[in-house]
Amino acid sequence: MQEIRKSIYTFTKDMEPVARAKNGEVVKFIIKDCFDGQIKSEKDITTEVDWHHSNPAAGPLYVEGAEVGDVLAVDILDISVADRGFVCTVPECGPFAEKAELRTNGLRVEGGKIYWDKHNMVWPAAPMIGVIGTAPDGEDMPTAFVGNHGGNMDNAMIQKGVRMWFPVRVEGALLAMGDLHAAMGDGEVCGCGIEIAGEVIVRVRILKNFKLNWPLLETKDAYYVNARGATCDEAIHSGYVELHRLISQAYELDYTDTAMYMSIQGLLSANQACLVEQAGGDSFRVGTPKVLNKKPLISLD
Repeated sequence: MQEIRKSIYTFTKDMEPVARAKNGEVVKFIIKDCFDGQIKSEKDITTEVDWHHSNPAAGPLYVEGAEVGDVLAVDILDISVADRGFVCTVPECGPFAEKAELRTNGLRVEGGKIYWDKHNMVWPAAPMIGVIGTAPDGEDMPTAFVGNHGGNMDNAMIQKGVRMWFPVRVEGALLAMGDLHAAMGDGEVCGCGIEIAGEVIVRVRILKNFKLNWPLLETKDAYYVNARGATCDEAIHSGYVELHRLISQAYELDYTDTAMYMSIQGLLSANQACLVEQAGGDSFRVGTPKVLNKKPLISLD
């Protein structure tokens, strides 16, 4: 199995790939924490971080056969994380920024559980990928930013066992990922989950000639469009528009019945809604449960 260790800090259309994979190949990404090792103890705070060296994303990986207009399917086969991570407050970030002190707390990860020893608290670990995406075809996108290529989506549902679908906008797709969390709440309200290093194993596959405007998350039960906007309203609207198109196309419903179906079955959650300027906007996921007697919204079959 190939291992990818080199990192980037910006998604660009002309990134130089560090590895190549065939359609269907399994690859391991070795991922640094989002601070690139700059937070080493609880004495370190985020005002001391060089943000130009944050959110390192391992990659990019060139997937052979991926062409513009295709979709890249990325199966998350496994996520393993280190035994210690940090949660920090970030200046001017989130609803608690005015009163919350600048602080860093270390948390222990062991046996699938998270231990906040300071408060004698224990809860299940839920490792997830904060940054994952393919190359944009327009302007450069720092890995801290979110866009229609993916990037810093901070979707807490991107865990082991899900499949991500990404639009291919440049030859080879150029997949990269980073910003692992041992756990992260929806919205990431103080700017951090439990930031941690680790490894991700994925399988990459290609769906030819399928239109996808935003990254799509598929779980065993549902689909979620991941969209960004300058405001919450813009992000949600963009997600709804794309999901409406996919549902209407797959289920052969007209415009109005699709809208009615979404009003009955729609799902909505915040991915990241705390770092609007730093991340280039708010990120939301707009979803719908799978319908067992209808064809999938998207499929490799």
